[in-house]
Amino acid sequence: MTILVYFIGTFHLGKLKDKWMSSIWHLVHISGLIIITSLGLFDWFIMELSRDIKNFAHTIQEILISPVLYVAMGLLNRSLKKETA
Repeated sequence: MTILVYFIGTFHLGKLKDKWMSSIWHLVHISGLIIITSLGLFDWFIMELSRDIKNFAHTIQEILISPVLYVAMGLLNRSLKKETA
């Protein structure tokens, strides 16, 4: 589900002129995916993670699939365009 949200956002942001939004989208999602994948692999191969770290990983995944980042970037973009107009 997280990867699907990433590709949908990438597709939509690719249509816009503002490349900074796409850069932030990639940075946040790829970083988050690397973190939760690393934690998952560590848990699977090396040793079980504590409940707090597992909750941290779940929080990162919830942030990545929620529309909060997309809405925040849209609001920031709208306010920046009003200032330049």
